[in-house]
Amino acid sequence: MMDKRPIASWMVPLVGHRFDLEDLPLWFAGLDVHVEPHDNGFALVIPVQIVGHSYEPVRAFAEEQLALLNGIGRLLSSSYRSISLTDNLFGVDSAGIVRNTVVVVGSAEMRVKGGSVRVVIGGKAQPDPAEGAASSLMRAASRSLRAHDALVIIGRLNLTWSELYLLFELVEAEVGGQMFELAWISHTDADLFTRTANSYSILRSGGRHGKDRGDPPAQPMQHGIAVTLIRTLVLAWLSHVGAADE
Repeated sequence: MMDKRPIASWMVPLVGHRFDLEDLPLWFAGLDVHVEPHDNGFALVIPVQIVGHSYEPVRAFAEEQLALLNGIGRLLSSSYRSISLTDNLFGVDSAGIVRNTVVVVGSAEMRVKGGSVRVVIGGKAQPDPAEGAASSLMRAASRSLRAHDALVIIGRLNLTWSELYLLFELVEAEVGGQMFELAWISHTDADLFTRTANSYSILRSGGRHGKDRGDPPAQPMQHGIAVTLIRTLVLAWLSHVGAADE
C-alpha cells in the first residue's frame, strides 16, 4: 500500500554565504519556525499548523520571517550578511520526505570566521551559549509591535542615520530612562548620538533634517560607531523584553 502521509511542514531554501547560514540552525533551535540543513544548503522550516497545507500563503509568511531572521542575525553577529529566499518551496512529511514541490516564477569573495568553541568541564561538554539565541528575540517581536519593527529595521543593509534614530526612539518609547538605569547606553553616548543625528551641518544630505536641531557637536559620532551603539542598545532591549515573565 502506497504511503500517502500528509505534508507536515514547508521548507523554503535560503540563499546566502555559508558562514551566515550555518549559524541559523543553532540560533533558532527549539522554535517552531526554524532553519535546518537541506540539500547541501539550508532551508527555513514552517510547520503547516502555522500556514496551512496550501502553498499560497507560505511565500508571504516566509518573507515576513526572513525580515526578522536577518534582523536577529545582525544583532547576534556584527559580520552577518543578509540572506534571501529561493523561488522554490517544498512540502515535506513527518519523515522529511518531499511530497510537494512548488516553483515560484520570479561576486566571489573570501571571508574568514572563527567557529564556536565547546567548553568541556570535568569531561562533560557544556551547552553552547549560541544555541537558541534567537528565542528571546523572537518572543520580543511577538510581544511588542515596536520590537517587531526594530528587528525588521536593523536587518536592513546600510542603515541610515534616520533609521538609526528611529531605532533609538523605539527603545526610548518603550522603556524611557530605564535604558540608562540598566546601562544599555550611557547618557554621554546618547547625547552625542542624538546631536550628531540631528545636525544638518554635519550630515548634510545624509541627515534627518534640513537645519540643525541644537548645537552640532565639535567631534561628531562616526556612522560605524553609531551603528554599533544602536545595535548594542537594541539587542539589550529585545533580550530584556523577550526574557520578561518567562
